[in-house]
Amino acid sequence: MKLGMVTYNMAKDWNVSKIIEVCQATGFQGVELRTTHAHGVEVSLGSAERAMIRKQFEDSGIELAGLGSAFEYHSPDPDELRRHIEGTKEYIRLASDVGSPGVKVRPNNLPDGIPVEKTLEQIGRSLRECGEVARDYGIEIRVEVHGRGTSYVPHIQTIMDIADHPNVFVCWNSNRGEEDESGSIKKNFDLVKDRIRLVHINELWSDYPWSELFALLKGIGYQGYTLAEIPGNSDPERVLKYYRALWKALGAA
Repeated sequence: MKLGMVTYNMAKDWNVSKIIEVCQATGFQGVELRTTHAHGVEVSLGSAERAMIRKQFEDSGIELAGLGSAFEYHSPDPDELRRHIEGTKEYIRLASDVGSPGVKVRPNNLPDGIPVEKTLEQIGRSLRECGEVARDYGIEIRVEVHGRGTSYVPHIQTIMDIADHPNVFVCWNSNRGEEDESGSIKKNFDLVKDRIRLVHINELWSDYPWSELFALLKGIGYQGYTLAEIPGNSDPERVLKYYRALWKALGAA
């Protein structure tokens, strides 16, 4: 497994050069760039700017592990839903241009008054449509286990079954509530283990079963990124070095 970071929130105020510099200094191998943050890697960039971002990462030895969007597909408003689908397609093109292998998206809610099955169907079909464009560009769609009601892993399994697309994967998000009565996450993990292509991790000091997670990931032969999604700090290099040491001690390395 590889260790990287999400620019939400640790690096939200950093430009690309600083992100790369800090990753190099702390042993972090890659980064997922979250939309709306100071690095400015957005669809508004022109072709020359996109090429420059790509070259910065390629020359640095730090991987651009993914782009983190906030696109979601639960809205009962058809115009709002279409905006998110078309926005995802634009982000896929951006990912291709800047050298990112994937785009993170999310479900975010189960709207009140709408049958759960209808919302899950809508999300899954939307992801399939986005997956078709992603396939044309060789990009992965990573569906974050996220949102009110939608973070319930059996719902994610249903969404993925409906999407049923070779370019649509799961981003495991290390949420509380995934444990069963014994404290194990294995039951929920097993529901989506064949589709995991990205992993978000957070506070490694917490009582989430981190050692079990890393053991389960090793058990499926996972060799991708575990991305630290942690708060910012006034001494980021020091904190990130400690984080990497704990990550290794817990058995992720």
